[in-house]
Amino acid sequence: MIHQADNKSQLIDCACRNLRMTTRVVTQYYDKALHASGLKATQFSLLINIASREAGISVNELAELSMMDQTTVTRNVEILRKAGYVIVRIEDSDSRRKSIAVSEIGKNRLEVAMPLWEEAQLKILQAVGRDEYKNFLEVLTVMQKVK
Repeated sequence: MIHQADNKSQLIDCACRNLRMTTRVVTQYYDKALHASGLKATQFSLLINIASREAGISVNELAELSMMDQTTVTRNVEILRKAGYVIVRIEDSDSRRKSIAVSEIGKNRLEVAMPLWEEAQLKILQAVGRDEYKNFLEVLTVMQKVK
């Protein structure tokens, strides 16, 4: 039989628990930093991923690039579309496929958001230290491959 105290000490070391807590805090930090741009951290991230493909990107490609499921990506793209930040087009070759591109409004929003993100990113780097941050990203990359 596992005692309650044992469970508590195991949870403190739980990667999932710690990553989820850290993700919430870091997301709130970036949301606050990006506030003046009108974008949330999740929207900024998706717009950057969409903008990385000048010819547009499919929902499947965006889901893979963002490490998200297609349903979540579709829901978030619809929010971006309604805000006027992206344009969603039906592909000529296959009417079931949609191509997503950043609109002029979205590009303008990214221009406002980018220096805000850079400042927030610099503060994180300074707080953690460059070497520790590099190691942190390497650990995250390994963890993303755990199946």
